[in-house]
Amino acid sequence: MEMDERLTEQLKHLPSTPGVYIYRDAEGNPLYVGKAKNLRKRVKQYFTGKQNIRTAVMVSNIDSVEIIVAESEKEALLMEANLIKTRRPRYNIDLKDDKSYPYFRITIREEFPRLEITRRVLKDGSAYFGPFTDVGSARRMMRYLHRAFPLRRCKGAKPGGRATPGRPCLDFQMGRCTGPCGEEIGAGEYGKMVDGVVDFLKGKGRRIAASWEREMVRLSSDLRFEEAAVIRDRVTALNSILEGQNAVGDPGDDLDILGYTVSESLSVLICLFVRSGLIVGRKEMALEGRYSAEEAMEAFVSSHYRKGVAVPNRILFPIGLEFAPEHEEILSELAGRAVRIQRPLRGKGVRLLHLAEENARQAFEAFSARRKTASNLSSEIAASLGMESSPKHIECMDISHTSGRLAYGSIVSWKAGELDKSGYRLFSIRDGGAPGDDYTALEEVITRRFTGSAAGELETPDLLLIDGGKGQLSRVSGVLGSLGVEAPFLAAISKARSAKQKEGANAVDEIYLPGRSNPKRLPRNSGALHVLQMLRDEAHRFALKGHRSGRGKADLLSVLDGIDGVGPARRRVLLTHYRSLNEIKAARLDELASLRGLNMKVAEKIKETLKGDL
Repeated sequence: MEMDERLTEQLKHLPSTPGVYIYRDAEGNPLYVGKAKNLRKRVKQYFTGKQNIRTAVMVSNIDSVEIIVAESEKEALLMEANLIKTRRPRYNIDLKDDKSYPYFRITIREEFPRLEITRRVLKDGSAYFGPFTDVGSARRMMRYLHRAFPLRRCKGAKPGGRATPGRPCLDFQMGRCTGPCGEEIGAGEYGKMVDGVVDFLKGKGRRIAASWEREMVRLSSDLRFEEAAVIRDRVTALNSILEGQNAVGDPGDDLDILGYTVSESLSVLICLFVRSGLIVGRKEMALEGRYSAEEAMEAFVSSHYRKGVAVPNRILFPIGLEFAPEHEEILSELAGRAVRIQRPLRGKGVRLLHLAEENARQAFEAFSARRKTASNLSSEIAASLGMESSPKHIECMDISHTSGRLAYGSIVSWKAGELDKSGYRLFSIRDGGAPGDDYTALEEVITRRFTGSAAGELETPDLLLIDGGKGQLSRVSGVLGSLGVEAPFLAAISKARSAKQKEGANAVDEIYLPGRSNPKRLPRNSGALHVLQMLRDEAHRFALKGHRSGRGKADLLSVLDGIDGVGPARRRVLLTHYRSLNEIKAARLDELASLRGLNMKVAEKIKETLKGDL
């Protein structure tokens, strides 16, 4: 029976119920997963009428259709999202976004709450505000908030942190904290500051600033100039934040606004985050190919809000969604309150959609420009290294150690002209041979990268760049050949030999290629050289980051090993709670004793040992 006949037979028996359909190719691989309110009607649409190029190619590869009947449209929606996540079909929209955006968290359940930045939204009773797409702006905003509302900065549910019990820390002496650890402020007065932060983050900042300005004038009139100066500094800090905020709604407005722009080869979706009437950030995603607005936005709303992000009260769409009621029900359950999906047709909502559309258009132009630049750079790299095709995916590998101790191997990834953090990997060298043996360490990292768990997680790059010279390149080439895996194009980058001989010389990088005895030097102004240097430096930075972390833990372990009564279990507890010996030394005795598995006797031994060691 021909394929078309088999499909025709399958289509005849499709039910007219809600459910999920899975298109498979001749090898049984999933091509596409979709949902439908009426399976028979929806599936038949793919085989009748005019289709765009992408859909036509997919349909030509369909060998069979699998259906899963759902009890309700809501169940079909949830089922589709789970199947896409687990099976990753080729033709479904892949909204790759591994970023976790920062939020402000106020630990309001504590007696003296803290303001901090977090990337996880938990159901812990704290108040969360965000997300912010620019972590730098969020940190600057938090600094100004701490100046305006000097809440405690010490970690832990109780104030004090590393300070001596009953004695305020240096932050209090510098006027950066109100000193709850030293009972310099009561819970009631402290709570008023916390309420001020919450009100500010809810969009009442200008009202607070105006109130403080009136208070400053009153204190000045009473000749209380020092107190007025404190209020003045707080008003200045508050205004520094307010000046950079763009109000687009009422103070109580919490909403996300979606915009979309598409061409034949590129689609861009953008989401503006509005919190308390202010734009706090945006999320933009570029999709290779042409997708309908409904398809892209359905994929967004099905995946984005299930990643531990805060769900707003309203989400504005420029189009109607077929499954809007079901999305509302699911999002309301996630948020624990009513969430509305709206398509405004007039008034302020339409103006906000126009704003999102303009942002999407600008993002589209920026993505297009970056794609063109990336394409030019890839072509230049290919020409410089003698590659047959332009590399779209490059990985760079580096080894880091200190005199052979605690060796780490790093891999960083570059895709479509940008660093791809999801492709970063750090390997702790298990069997590095003799101390400082980079060749053996490289062999281990290559083996684990291309045959271990990383091989199943990462695609094979078009170009693998090694931080090293001819020897390192030869060893990597030999290892890949012995593994019998699909090998990428290989190259190595190293400082020029003449530069190594002269300390302080203006170093020039040399490129080593397989089958070439002498290194190749690229012009200093070569874009290809700059990309390869950037990747080498990034791999080195990433390896050093892991190395320093491991070295700190090793140093901590070496001291803890000599303390009587501190075995492996207690060392693990200490390593979990503290990052260094200095942190353990600064911890209060009762704090150490309260840790799981420790007691006052062991805590005293630890403190006594570290007192003489540091």
